[in-house]
Amino acid sequence: MTEYSDKTNQHNNATRNQDTHVEGWMTEIWDWIDNHNIGDSTVPRDPEALRQLERLDLGYGKSTSYSYIDNKSVLQSESESTKPLPGAIGNLTNLKYLRLRGFNELPEEIAQLDSLETLVYMKCAFTEFPKVLCKLKNLKSLNIFSKSLERFPDELGNLSSLTHFDMRGTQVQELPDAIGNLSKLTSIELYANEKLKALPESIGNLTKLEKIDIRASDLKTLPSSIGNLKQLKSLGLYHNGLQSLPDSITNLKALEQVDVKGNPLSDLSENVSLFLNGVGGNVIQKELKHMI
Repeated sequence: MTEYSDKTNQHNNATRNQDTHVEGWMTEIWDWIDNHNIGDSTVPRDPEALRQLERLDLGYGKSTSYSYIDNKSVLQSESESTKPLPGAIGNLTNLKYLRLRGFNELPEEIAQLDSLETLVYMKCAFTEFPKVLCKLKNLKSLNIFSKSLERFPDELGNLSSLTHFDMRGTQVQELPDAIGNLSKLTSIELYANEKLKALPESIGNLTKLEKIDIRASDLKTLPSSIGNLKQLKSLGLYHNGLQSLPDSITNLKALEQVDVKGNPLSDLSENVSLFLNGVGGNVIQKELKHMI
């Protein structure tokens, strides 16, 4: 055997040993998983597979699982997690997708997930969106489903890579002005946020927006700055409390679809009424037609 092949074998063995070496942070994660009855299919027990993990779905608090027997739902297991998420999660540097369900505290190390692109924040107990999650500098998609959430910190504006913002079922009354800093946003979807009354003027800074969809909320007014969104193609305002729309909406020359059904529109200017009826594929209230 040549000296070269000996060195190659030594290198391969060293690499293999490194790949299979269990580090302390891995044990922390596995211990937490064991405490929460999360299967190995979600979090691998192989060290290298754990290092390369790209998708993770984590829950906290009470959880139940069901199976179907003779087409009937039957309780299979019931458990309750009690230990907080360990800071070791920050070592999952290849993670691209993370879903968090039911958490009431998060470790600061979660901000180290530099590869994270999609975050699903579901049924978490925070009243204010955690500032630590606003440090995810490469996050592209933020999806929030939470009855507890009431407000956002100004740090939301630090999510400079965000392209998609989806918020549903919250108690949020207003979005922070800092949302205007999210210059890469192309899509905003806000559904069933029953206390949401207005959008900030800074929304007009989001000139790459192509879609805004706000449904089943309490939106009373739109900012005049919405007319700055020259790339906006779809505007959904279904079932809000809008009585009028700003004249600046007529500047949205790229608009292909608009939905204003379910709003008590009674104070539209003639220009706005004509514009709405001229948008291709639009869906508007029949009551608008008498205003033209």
